[in-house]
Amino acid sequence: MGWLYMQSLNGHFGPRQYLDAQFTHTRPELTSKVLRSALVAMRVYYAAVEHVRHTTDERTIFAAVCLVRYNPRDREGYIFGYKDMDESMGRANPSAPRPSSIS
Repeated sequence: MGWLYMQSLNGHFGPRQYLDAQFTHTRPELTSKVLRSALVAMRVYYAAVEHVRHTTDERTIFAAVCLVRYNPRDREGYIFGYKDMDESMGRANPSAPRPSSIS
């Protein structure tokens, strides 16, 4: 996937809160919820995301990673961009926080 850029955070306090909201939703067949997340150096967002299937009560937890670009003074007005990835896309980022440091 490519980068997604936007001109606002749609009322969210910062990039981490915006991305938490993107991964948290309920649909008729599935509930998705961020269990814990971290935004490291305003460059990389990490989250443990839980999916619960309503029909089977199957619970899956996966790691989500987003590269982040945040510049509230961007001349063109595109203050926030992100590129989402997950753990199936290859080698992990070596700067990932240890689980005990995610709050």
